[in-house]
Amino acid sequence: MKTYIPSMVTAGNLICGFTAIMIGDFYWSPILLLACFVFDSLDGLVARALGVESDFGKQMDSLADVISFGVAPAYLYSLYSPDPENGFYTIATCSLIVIAGAVRLAKFNITPSKPYFMGLPIPANALFYIGVIIAIQNESQGFIEFFNSKVYYFLTPLFFSMMMVSFGLRMFSTKGMTKHWKDNIFQYIMAMVAVIIAFLFKFESVSYIVLAYVALSIINTLTSKILENKLV
Repeated sequence: MKTYIPSMVTAGNLICGFTAIMIGDFYWSPILLLACFVFDSLDGLVARALGVESDFGKQMDSLADVISFGVAPAYLYSLYSPDPENGFYTIATCSLIVIAGAVRLAKFNITPSKPYFMGLPIPANALFYIGVIIAIQNESQGFIEFFNSKVYYFLTPLFFSMMMVSFGLRMFSTKGMTKHWKDNIFQYIMAMVAVIIAFLFKFESVSYIVLAYVALSIINTLTSKILENKLV
C-alpha cells in the first residue's frame, strides 16, 4: 500500500493544477498553484522516506507538473491577453509556455542527476506568472502597463521559454550546496537578493525574484565556463 502514497501526493498536485484552470480565478487559482508547489516537494520526500522511489512516480510527477506548472499558468496568462479577440495571437503566445515546459520536463527525465538545473525549472517559470497575477491583482501600474503591450506580452513567454530549453544554462539549486561556503556563493547571494526584493517591491517581488534567479544563473554559467577553460 505504501508504494501508492507518493502517487497520491502527486495526485494532489495534479488536482490543484486542474482546479486552478477550471475556476480561472485570479485570487484562488494562484493559491491553488502555490499548493501545487507543496505537493510537488512532498511527493519526492515521501517516496524517499518510504523507500519506494520508482520510474512510475517520476513520470507521473512530470505529467502533473505539465498541467500545474505549464498549462495552468499559460491559461491564466491568456486571460490577461491585450488582444483577446485575436484568438490565434493569444494561443500562439501562451502555447510557448506549455511546449517549452513539456520539453524541459522530458529533458529532465532522461538526464542524469546534476548538482544544478539544466535550464530554468518549470516550477520557477510558473512562479514568475503567479507573481504577475499577484502584482496585477494588487493594481501594480508598472505590471499592468507592461502586459497591456502586445509586444511585451509576447516577448515575456518567449524569453522564459527560451530559458527553460537553454540546457547549457546552469541554474544553481540547493541540491548543489556543499559544506564549503565558496561553493554556495550564488545560493547565498540569491537568498540576500530575495529578501531585499521582497522588502522593496512587496506584491511585485515574486516575479522580480525569479528574474534575479535567472540573471544570477547566467552569471554563474559564464563564470563556471571561464574557470573550466582556465583549468584545461
